[in-house]
Amino acid sequence: MMRVLILTVMLCSLAQAAPVKFGDQLQAKFHHDRCLQCHQFDSRKNNGRAYTSHRSRYLCKQCHVPAVIGLKNSEWMAPEAKFDYTGMNAKATCQLFKNNMRGDAKQLLDHLLHDGRVRWAIDSGMTPGGQKDRVPGGYAEWEKDVMAWFRDGMRCE
Repeated sequence: MMRVLILTVMLCSLAQAAPVKFGDQLQAKFHHDRCLQCHQFDSRKNNGRAYTSHRSRYLCKQCHVPAVIGLKNSEWMAPEAKFDYTGMNAKATCQLFKNNMRGDAKQLLDHLLHDGRVRWAIDSGMTPGGQKDRVPGGYAEWEKDVMAWFRDGMRCE
């Protein structure tokens, strides 16, 4: 009986889930077209849309209207070029965000879960050029994956 109990305890301890890493679920979602359409926007290096189709960027508010993007005019803006993670592996993508947010976990969590631009990308993705394919799992899965990553220490490996 004691052997069965010891074996059961050992198996249960092995069955505990490994800590969640950025690459487990979030890497693929961060590299989805809906995320990259904004995160590449100001990237000259990766030929972002600012350099391929938006030569008159000061006219943004003519197309990016609340009816299309679901945000007030004052809320829409593309990330700076330093947030372009095109082609980066999971560790580099994760580290880029942590570094650019200066290690402020609360600010990063707030952006990923409460920023209207992220919510728009996950839920709608509607652009003046049409809608892109949805991020797999929608917002509910996004929130679950982000929270699991945060709970387990925001691991980048």
